[in-house]
Amino acid sequence: INFARCIYCGLCEEACPTLAIQLTPHFETCQRDVLELLYEKEDLLVGHGGKDGEYHYYRHAGVSMVGDKGTHIGEDQPVDIKSLLP
Repeated sequence: INFARCIYCGLCEEACPTLAIQLTPHFETCQRDVLELLYEKEDLLVGHGGKDGEYHYYRHAGVSMVGDKGTHIGEDQPVDIKSLLP
């Protein structure tokens, strides 16, 4: 994440499906070198659940839905890709 270009709009946090990006009201962008505002993955790792300490992504990931695929309201039937082959 390049914090030199970040405007703290929260769109990345909203779009992140795993809650891996969490913005807080506490930030500081005072650096003399612009490259110090460029954060790599290792710089962003934390050893806790972030803002929502109760949320655990791996408890929700891969949980199957009730019912068959394509049976929910507004959901299309899955496409059998083998039926599309010539």
